[in-house]
Amino acid sequence: MQIQKKRGKPLGLIFNIQEYSVQDGMGIRTTVFLKGCPLRCRWCANPEGQSPHPELMHSRVLCKRHHQCLSRCRHNAVSPDAEGYPVFQREICQTCAEMACEKACPEKAVKIVGTYWDAESLYEKVSAYRLFYRNSGGGVTLSGGEPLAQPEFVEAFLVLCEKTGLSVGVETSGMFDWGRVETFIAKFEFVYFDMKCLDAGLHQRVTGCGNGRILENFTRLAELDPSRIIVTIPVIPGINTSEEMIGRIAEFCKKLNLVKIRLLPYHPFGEVKYGALGREYLMARNLSIGQPELERYRVIIVESGIDCWIE
Repeated sequence: MQIQKKRGKPLGLIFNIQEYSVQDGMGIRTTVFLKGCPLRCRWCANPEGQSPHPELMHSRVLCKRHHQCLSRCRHNAVSPDAEGYPVFQREICQTCAEMACEKACPEKAVKIVGTYWDAESLYEKVSAYRLFYRNSGGGVTLSGGEPLAQPEFVEAFLVLCEKTGLSVGVETSGMFDWGRVETFIAKFEFVYFDMKCLDAGLHQRVTGCGNGRILENFTRLAELDPSRIIVTIPVIPGINTSEEMIGRIAEFCKKLNLVKIRLLPYHPFGEVKYGALGREYLMARNLSIGQPELERYRVIIVESGIDCWIE
């Protein structure tokens, strides 16, 4: 991912800042979603976090077909479809600096996702809630996308937080360059580490990447301090929904002295975002994971000697 800088300092590309979050770590937290991820998981609930560049989203639900975006685009990148909804040539939209379509839409149906921040501005924003963090034992969680794909920015932000004792945790897919994070990765209060499956071929098919580097980073991180790692298993129907697969992951974690696993059941809530990005949602319709099945997996993990809960 290309590093953007301002006055010689790294900038971070962020697509969402969620305040008063209680599901991304201990206490009340602010979750910062950084843009750009090397994986293309079929079930991803935040597809707007995958591209390492700002990109356009268009909501057909909000769109009233006023066609302001058509008339304002001087690149002729927008045209109506058979129903009158705008269709965007995204290879042009992604490189347009004017953002005229977003500014012109009265319903805010068009928006450019991804804003560059410097570490000081982000710290100033999140530290405004330090009273809530202190009283609840909370802090900031960096998520994505893959936050460790922007290591220079993350390190600069961590340095500022470290000076004032502000707690910072991170959620990672594990697909990052260890050499670019080893100087600061031990500074996170906790690491939510995604573990989708151990089968390399299956991992390649459903995420677009093999899992060799992920397992290597996972092992290195566990050797530093296993107590700070919470393994996250996204439970995806037809991909890792077998007792054998869950048992293998639990056994692998046990060997690395890890003691915490959380199960995240699949949901299709991000499906509408794919259409807004002009992309196809690749998961089958009407998929779900039942509570009895989740509980069975939880018991398997607990019986291996690891604490486990369902979120």
